[in-house]
Amino acid sequence: MKKARFLLLFVFMFMLSACSSGPSVEVTPTPEPTPLEIVVPEYSLINQDKYTQYGLSGIGYRVEVDRNVSEEDMRAIFADLCSGDTYDLHTVWFYEFASDIEDVGSFTVGMLEEESKGDNPAFSPCSYDEELISSMREKAAEEASLAALNRSIPSDAWDWKCDALVKENSFSPVDEIIFSTFGSENGLADSRFFVDGSIEDVIEVDEYDLLQVSTEYGRLYVGEVPFWPDFRDYSIGDSVSVFFVYGGWSDGLNGPVGTYVYHE
Repeated sequence: MKKARFLLLFVFMFMLSACSSGPSVEVTPTPEPTPLEIVVPEYSLINQDKYTQYGLSGIGYRVEVDRNVSEEDMRAIFADLCSGDTYDLHTVWFYEFASDIEDVGSFTVGMLEEESKGDNPAFSPCSYDEELISSMREKAAEEASLAALNRSIPSDAWDWKCDALVKENSFSPVDEIIFSTFGSENGLADSRFFVDGSIEDVIEVDEYDLLQVSTEYGRLYVGEVPFWPDFRDYSIGDSVSVFFVYGGWSDGLNGPVGTYVYHE
C-alpha cells in the first residue's frame, strides 16, 4: 500500500516537472479601440448673429468654405463652432465667398440648423445652380462698379432742402436714355443723377424757374422747388455739375426734366 502511494506521488511530481520545464508564453492584451479622429476642414468665420426662437437662445454663424466640401465636412465644422458655447440652438450658413452674403443673398454651399434643442442639425443644400450664382455675382460686381462712380454733395452744402428732397446723399452718373425716352418707358423716374454741362439760360415755366443745362447728351431742364429759395449762385455760361432728381420727359420743352438739388 505504501509502495502504491509512493508510485502515485512520483508520477505526479514527474508530470508537474514536465509541464513547468517548457518555455513560458506571454499573452499580449488586446488594446482598446481608439475613436476615429474627426478632421475639421479649413473654414473662416465671417460673422455671427444671436436670435431667440420659442423662448430659446440661439446663434447663427456664417462661414466661408471651399465649395466642394461635403455634408460630413460641414457637420464637422458645425461641431467645431457650436460645441463650446452655451446657446440652445445653432445655425451655420456656408458660403463659397464672404461677398455672397450681399451679392447672392443666400448661402451658396449649404446650411445646418438645429430645429429643436439637442436635435441633430438638419441639412439644406444650396438651391441655386452655378449659372444663377455666377450671374448674380456678375450683376453685383456691375452695380458695385457703377456705385464707385457715384458722387455726393459736400457736407457743408447739404441743407434742409437737400434732406427733404433726397434721404441718401448719393447720385449716379446720368443715364443718357432719359434724353430720348419718357420716364414711364425707361423706369428711371425719381432716380438721383448728376451730369456735367454748362448753364445756357434760366427760363420760366408756370411761374417757376428752370435751369437750362447743355450736356453732351442734349438739353436738361431742372426746376426749383416751389416756395423754396432760388438756385444757388450761378452765372450763364458756367460749367457745372448739376445734381437733380429725374422726373420724366416734357413735351413742351422737348427734353428731360428734374428737380434741382445742387450744382457745383
